[in-house]
Amino acid sequence: MSTAKVDSTTRAAIDWMLRLESGNASPSERQVFKAWLAQSPEHLAAWQRVAGVLKAPVADLQSVERRSPGQLQAARRALLSGTSPSGKNALRGSLLLLLLGLGAAGLVNRVTPLTGLMADQHTGTGERKTIELADGSLLTLNARSAVDIEFSNGQRRVRLREGELQVDVAADAGRPFVVATAQGQVQALGTRFMVRQGADESLASVQQHSVQLDTLGGQQRRIDTGQAVAFTANQIDPQTPTSRSQADWLQGRVELHDEPLSALVEALRPYQTGVLRISPEAARVRVFGVFALDNTAQTLSALAQTLPIKVTRYGPWLTLIDVSR
Repeated sequence: MSTAKVDSTTRAAIDWMLRLESGNASPSERQVFKAWLAQSPEHLAAWQRVAGVLKAPVADLQSVERRSPGQLQAARRALLSGTSPSGKNALRGSLLLLLLGLGAAGLVNRVTPLTGLMADQHTGTGERKTIELADGSLLTLNARSAVDIEFSNGQRRVRLREGELQVDVAADAGRPFVVATAQGQVQALGTRFMVRQGADESLASVQQHSVQLDTLGGQQRRIDTGQAVAFTANQIDPQTPTSRSQADWLQGRVELHDEPLSALVEALRPYQTGVLRISPEAARVRVFGVFALDNTAQTLSALAQTLPIKVTRYGPWLTLIDVSR
């Protein structure tokens, strides 16, 4: 893993990215950009590298620009200013957050998810927690997870706001145990299962016995030991067992068998205080092995030594993964 030194060609590519993505570039400026791009293979390579890893953060920044004009120009100045070695070695904390469309709240959110602060139980970045519930069930939260616990005389209900959990359910014939997500609910018919809340779908997998899945749209399915499904409100998709459906995170690791590097990055993100970005090319690199979650820097460094990828850190708040060129 290396600490980035921003060369002049990369700086120019970043400058063009911010200018073009601002929406204010004139036709003549676009012609100048095309001429710059055609001047040398180094210009094209720098542009592809910057576009591959920074386009999403710049898109985020655009939404901030609409709310608070001037952010794009400030980001441009921050990225291109500074001739001292320290200025080249890192995009310092506040400047980096500006690039990513984040502010002070974004910095706090990378340590402790703000959306989970009002939940009954939550975990921060890199934190796992096991809670014994009032009925004797054991609830384990993965990093950056949040739940509300709603027990009554007739039902035991855990609402998963975000993240991932595993539950070992204590027997109670009179009160069903249910985990609810934004897309539906999973009711225990046995003892141990896992549920993940994603951005647009949920995932449920069973480690012991079985569960009954009911989506908000009325779809139903029984899931047995070793099975996993992804589901939305109106659709249930059986999943081939992968790292997404395994509970290895309980032991602080993730195991991949011929999966894309993007799957490992997704598993590492809840354990990475800074933002972790991967280029589309690097995301497709195939990965085998068992990897530690609790030391993301060490894991990424080991990957860079064994895979055709390059891992570059811009200070503590941004890590970029790209293919070796």
